[in-house]
Amino acid sequence: MPTADTVRVDFALIPDDALFGAVITASQAITSAFRDNANVVDAEVFPPHVSLLICTIPRAALAAVTVDLEALAAAGLPDITAITVEPSTSGYVMLTIKRTPGLMVLHEAILGVAARARADLGGDPFGSRYVGAAFAPHISLAKIDADDQANAASVGLRTLGPSRIAGARALDLCDIGERSDRWDILASFPAARYPSANGPGRGAQLLPGVIRPDS
Repeated sequence: MPTADTVRVDFALIPDDALFGAVITASQAITSAFRDNANVVDAEVFPPHVSLLICTIPRAALAAVTVDLEALAAAGLPDITAITVEPSTSGYVMLTIKRTPGLMVLHEAILGVAARARADLGGDPFGSRYVGAAFAPHISLAKIDADDQANAASVGLRTLGPSRIAGARALDLCDIGERSDRWDILASFPAARYPSANGPGRGAQLLPGVIRPDS
């Protein structure tokens, strides 16, 4: 494996304000009931999101990746169809998301972006086994001891209420660290339906460290 300067990133779909806030409320309700929640969701440190892909890419590829992501967001982002709250074998309590055609098209597009970025690394083109048929979209609510997971899922479901369809407000690229211990936004691209304060045609928000190829 080349000793490239790499970064572990999350290609994340951010839900609209209503679902964003509801997920935070549900996570905090679980935390109130079970103090050992190791994954408290909030607006800043660990915001609600659907991970389209988590993988490692070279830092040198970030500029090209952001160009691709901006184009995807400008073309339109899919709705997020929430199904139910359930525990997982990994210890997380999660809001499961339907694999709609639109979401799967975006997932496949992200795989293409990642494969191009990772071309010089060799090995697995996507850097993850959770792709294609194995892609299980969800929004994490909590990470709870196994004995409490079922009850925590019930709390989350009661708080969130019935299934719902939400819009997506942005497509984000985040540095999450080797152990998923941080959420540093490298670039954020609002959906066409969410106009940016940057002005017409200036929807992309690029954080320090992400440089456009034409700059």
